[in-house]
Amino acid sequence: MLSNERFVSGAPAAVVDKERKKKADAEAKIAVIEQQLAGLRK
Repeated sequence: MLSNERFVSGAPAAVVDKERKKKADAEAKIAVIEQQLAGLRK
């Protein structure tokens, strides 16, 4: 959704902030999983 400029410009700030938080949480989870995978590959 955040890549959709129309959504970002038209949605209430609270909704956009919520989507940004969801994105940041997902990226953090991905980083943890990637670290775990790197540890398994050793």
